[in-house]
Parts: sequence; structure tokens; C-alpha cells
Amino acid sequence: ESRRSGAMSLMRGLRAAARPLVPATAPAASISNYANSVSGEQGHGGRSSISGLKVAVFGATGFLGRYVVNELGKTGTTVTIGNRGCEMETRHLRPMFDLGNMAIEFYSPRDDDSIRRTIEGCDIVINMIGKRYETRKLLPTSPDGALDPIKGSRINFGFDEVNIDIPAKLAKISKEMGVDKFIHVGALSADPDAKSHFSRSKYFGEEAVRKEFPEAVIVKPAELFGHEDRLFNWQGEMGSRLPAIPMLEDGSGLVQPVYVGDVADAIIKMTDDGPHAHHTASVDKMGSDEEEEDIFGIKAHVAGSGGKFKGATLELAGPDDFTRREVMDFVSDLTSLNKPAVPMPEAILKVVASAAAVVPEPWLTVDEVDRWGENVTLDPETDAVTLEDLDIRPVRVEEIAFQYLHRFRKGGHFVLHEGYHANEGKGFNDPGAKVRSIAGNRPFV
Repeated sequence: ESRRSGAMSLMRGLRAAARPLVPATAPAASISNYANSVSGEQGHGGRSSISGLKVAVFGATGFLGRYVVNELGKTGTTVTIGNRGCEMETRHLRPMFDLGNMAIEFYSPRDDDSIRRTIEGCDIVINMIGKRYETRKLLPTSPDGALDPIKGSRINFGFDEVNIDIPAKLAKISKEMGVDKFIHVGALSADPDAKSHFSRSKYFGEEAVRKEFPEAVIVKPAELFGHEDRLFNWQGEMGSRLPAIPMLEDGSGLVQPVYVGDVADAIIKMTDDGPHAHHTASVDKMGSDEEEEDIFGIKAHVAGSGGKFKGATLELAGPDDFTRREVMDFVSDLTSLNKPAVPMPEAILKVVASAAAVVPEPWLTVDEVDRWGENVTLDPETDAVTLEDLDIRPVRVEEIAFQYLHRFRKGGHFVLHEGYHANEGKGFNDPGAKVRSIAGNRPFV
């Protein structure tokens, strides 16, 4: 009996010795855990954690949308994605989230109840709905959907509905449902006097959102570039299919393209006004600061209504601006297609665009021709929040363009080598490669 008692005492002693010492920082850790439980955060960050945020996203399947959704997934944010079509259209977004962090809600922008179901329970709503052309129906119909070949219209979702009515409706419903923050993606080209219907409607859409949700954050990106872009991929597609590429007159319209990932990062910063956000924007470019709550003697950040960027306007553009002609020359050099650019008068190019618009997804539209003539660049004296204010280093076109444009080369990247895999180091990434940068004649590295 005494031996058994001694053995048990020995085991208890060994277990006690193996127990880790309680660090002096344990109270702080307890406070941290309490703060996390208050905010709803769990885990150490990343896709398998829970950020505590619930976000409704409209326009998640678009070019910008998939990048924003991916960044939300990285932080463990619970996201409800509004989907107008088949479940297959959003299936590619599922791997961006841990199990249970992404929900699909089927809705129609013309059905208020379905919009409310999508927004219900969410803290933030992000609207990225957009289309570069007006979608059309097969036959003309009246506003109530009845066939009307005389007075009816073939327009299904037009620019005014997509860029003005729907954003205003989303903002209004979000306000009614007590959403903390509404983020609307407009356009840097937005102008009430713009020639293109797209740019005019974007301006009035931003104004409508401000009216319905005054604290909304308006994000105005320049033309986006990236792997799935239209700006550069369109030039490559036309160069590989046509004997020449149409250009509006002398191609002098200016663009200042911004990398889609940089815009996504900026939007994510708008969703995170918590203690882990490191914003450098000046006070006059932001709304009022957030409130602070004293928890166990420690100041914890508590998001106020709208947060630090309450009512902010973001104007996002890349570091360089180029003419449309320079963009065409750059793609021609990069792809070695060497297709000539054909300057065309506006009237003739619009006739071509009208003919192209008869297909469901036109390769060129009349309104797009109008946009080609616009100068869409960032005003250096702007009062809006910029990428620099958000401490985001903008990606240059030269840094990633080859990654997705070399596919238009005959033979792909192997055509740069003499023989198969021969002369390593003499290819495109060699500093001596004779490829012009669109920002000048410096070597493309």
C-alpha cells in the first residue's frame, strides 16, 4: 500500500514538473482573448480563422470581384455572395474560403426581398456590379416584359439601371437594415459631362449612393489591368485574329491603368478599421476617427458607424499614364504579332462597333469608342484618398504584363530561344531583351 502511494506521489510530481510555467504575460493574453471574444475573432489569422466580420458582396464573379473575395477569404471573413444565375458561376470562388465561410444567396436586383435576404445579418455591403456594355434581349419588350415590337426595347440591363438604379437600391436597403458600412465601386472616368453613357451613369450612380447612404465609401478606380483584363488582352486577341487593329483617330486618349490586386487591397483596407489596420491617410481625407472602449484598463479599438474611412472617396490609379497608341505598341512588341494599328475616324469606327454589337457579347461597342476618346488619369492635386495614402505600392504594368500576354506569341515563350530550351538566360527576362516599355524606351526587365 505504501509503495502504491509512493508511486502515485511520484507520478503527480512528474506531471507537475512537466507542466509549463505560467508566463508573466498571462493576464494580457486573457485580456486579448476577451477582446477577441467580444469582436467575434477566433484563430491566428488566415483562411481557417474567423475575423468576426460578415460581408455581403454583389458583383463577386466579375474581374475585380474575384480578387476582393479572395482577400476576404484570406482573413477568415464570412461572406455572403449574391448570385443572379447558376451555382456553377460562383463555384470557382469556393476554394478561396474555409468550409462554412462562404454562402451563396440567389437574388434579382429587381426583387427587393431577395436583396434583403442577401444582406441580412451582414456588417458590410460591397457593391461591384458593373458591365462594359448594355445587355440585350432577343426581342423588344415593354417595361412589364410583354412583347412589344413597336414601342418596346431590346435593352435588358442598361447603363442607367446597372450603374445608377441598382447601386441606389442596394445603398437604400443597406441603410434600412442597419448595415455599418457600404462600399460602392464607381469609376475614375465618372463625369456628368462625359461623352460616354457609361461614364455619365457612373457619376450619377455615385451621387445616388451618397444620397441614400451618406457615410458610404466610394472607390473610383482607373482602368484595371491584370491577368483577366480587357485593356491588354483585347489588344492581344485582336492582333491574333485580325490583319490590323482598329484605333480611334490618332490614339491620343490617355489611360492610367491600375493593377486589379491593388484596388482589391484598398477595398479590404476599407473593411478593416480595427486595431490591426495601419492606415496612413491624412485626417482631412478620412471621416472621424473610431471610438475607443476601455477593457480592463487597455484601450481596445471599437469600430464606430462607418469607421475611420466614413464617407471617404478613393481615387485609385497606377504610377504611369499612357496613350492608347502606346498601349497598342506595347502589346504588339510584347506579343511579336506586329499587327499595324489603323487610325479610323470616329464615325466610321462607330459603324463598325454598331455591327459588332449584334452578338450577345460584342467585341466592341459604340459607347466603348466614346470611352477611347476620354482622358482618364488621376488629378495630382486630388483631395481623395489614393493608393499612396493607403500605403499601397502600385504595381507597374511592366511587372506582370508578360505573365499573361506571352500566350499570344506564336510558340509562346519558347519562341524566344534558339532551339528547344536552348540559350537559357537569353530570353525575355534578360535585361538586354529588346522590348520597349510603354513608359519609355528603357529595357523591360
